[in-house]
Amino acid sequence: MADQVLEGSQPVDLQKHPSGIVPTLQNIVSTVNLDCKLDLKAIALQARNAEYNPKRFAAVIMRIREPKTTALIFASGKMVCTGAKSEQQSKLAARKVFQEHTFLCHILKFRRILFLHK
Repeated sequence: MADQVLEGSQPVDLQKHPSGIVPTLQNIVSTVNLDCKLDLKAIALQARNAEYNPKRFAAVIMRIREPKTTALIFASGKMVCTGAKSEQQSKLAARKVFQEHTFLCHILKFRRILFLHK
């Protein structure tokens, strides 16, 4: 069983990965602080690809086609982007949500997007 190699897989360098397991990134999650309070009902009514059911979940769920990600937008001004395959895609998705929907913040106090990752 240990001698078997899966079709299409690469041999593992046991010097780098003694366990034989090579981690790969599948899902990047980033958080963004928009630094203002948001009206989720207004966002859901104006945005395409958005759903909002406050009885079910306290955030607007916005699906982005390219890169294929999902943004959770909370009334506190916090946003979580999930589903990206790289940090660059995650940043692009967060910027798209904000740029395409400048009505997210009704004030012009937007400072910058903070990307927190570990």
